[in-house]
Amino acid sequence: MRSALLRGRDHTRLGITAAVAEGRAAIALSRGGAAKSYRYRDPNEDAALFVEGDGGILLAVADGHGGCDAAETAVEKLLASFAPGWTGLAAPALREGWGKLAVAALGELNAAILERVALGGVPTARTTLALALLRPGDDLLAFASLGDSHVFQLVAGEVLELGHQRERRSCYLGFASETAESLEGKHVAGVQSLSGTRAVVLVTDGLSEQGIGVAVPEAAVAECAEAAARGKPELQPLAVARGLVERALAEHRRHRSGDNVAAAVAWP
Repeated sequence: MRSALLRGRDHTRLGITAAVAEGRAAIALSRGGAAKSYRYRDPNEDAALFVEGDGGILLAVADGHGGCDAAETAVEKLLASFAPGWTGLAAPALREGWGKLAVAALGELNAAILERVALGGVPTARTTLALALLRPGDDLLAFASLGDSHVFQLVAGEVLELGHQRERRSCYLGFASETAESLEGKHVAGVQSLSGTRAVVLVTDGLSEQGIGVAVPEAAVAECAEAAARGKPELQPLAVARGLVERALAEHRRHRSGDNVAAAVAWP
């Protein structure tokens, strides 16, 4: 199993993009292209993860609020407790049981964040989360999204957004009142076929925040994917991840208002 994790606390210089790629996956992260114009605790509160196992690829991005602890904890818990089983050769019955597995995982991630608070973490820290699991051998793309981070599937010449429903954009992990049961109606989860998929792209709202990011995030994803497709195959995931973050940073500079941005890409 191969993995990479980028934590916002390690990347706090404005205008700089950190990126890691291996195999069919890549992640990229930046504090932003300009200073934030709103109150915040930590300079960079986002996090990104990819894991590639013998059976599949797991991607995740987390957009922290009120500190970086919640976003970090969410992706670290995904890596430690869920990635080995989900990306291994003998995965659970994901197609039929993904809905229950996803909400149970969100409940465990929320509990892990609260445990970090109890051990001295920042009590105000919250996070959105978007994750996607690609299992090409099973023709399966499973996804879950809580809050306003994006999950995009590039298929048949289209960019489809999976999740990010308008009425559920203000949901976060990190509240003591939340459980797997209470999160049931606050997230979006589903299963898609991978057939014809060029790429799966996850990105936090530093790409799309109104007055800060790009006007049409789907168009930005499509343009970055098209540019990557003209390059070397082994560099395509990295080109999309880095390209999207750089596109967001350019808009931050144009608007003179920034936000953290994290991206995760798989090119199955």
